[in-house]
Amino acid sequence: MSRSRFNPTVALIIGLPSFAVLASVGTAVIAVTRGDPVLPGEYHWEGQTLDRDFALSQRAVELKVRAVLHLQPAQGECHASLRLNGPMPAAIEVRLTHVSQPMLDRRVQLRRIAETSDFSAPCTPSPSGQWHVELSDAGRSWSFREEAAGALATVNISTDPAGDPVAWP
Repeated sequence: MSRSRFNPTVALIIGLPSFAVLASVGTAVIAVTRGDPVLPGEYHWEGQTLDRDFALSQRAVELKVRAVLHLQPAQGECHASLRLNGPMPAAIEVRLTHVSQPMLDRRVQLRRIAETSDFSAPCTPSPSGQWHVELSDAGRSWSFREEAAGALATVNISTDPAGDPVAWP
């Protein structure tokens, strides 16, 4: 009776750790020879822009900005009702950014109606889709973004989700 000298258990016990060691050495060689490229020289500008965006958003949170935007009324007027803890701006800006079709992006500046907290401007309907909606005062001392889906008939923007809802009269 002849016994085979190959034992699959011993091959596994020796083979798996050997494979792990070889894979680790290969990964180290790849990391050393093809590491991440150096950051571009403009990177600090991009970081400053991000920092400014975060600061504007934080300022909106401090002011407890809440708004309801009606962007597709039948008469071709866009309306907004705004509540915030601070001085009411003379105008607000709404930036609509479509997630996949940049030719649909637009900016609407709404002017304050008399001494109220309501704003209005002429606008056209927007097609249905996924949108990034940014609301800011005209001087860009604060800014806040929300995601919206659909035809954008009504968009609620609030830095405080538990806050009282704002309603257009």
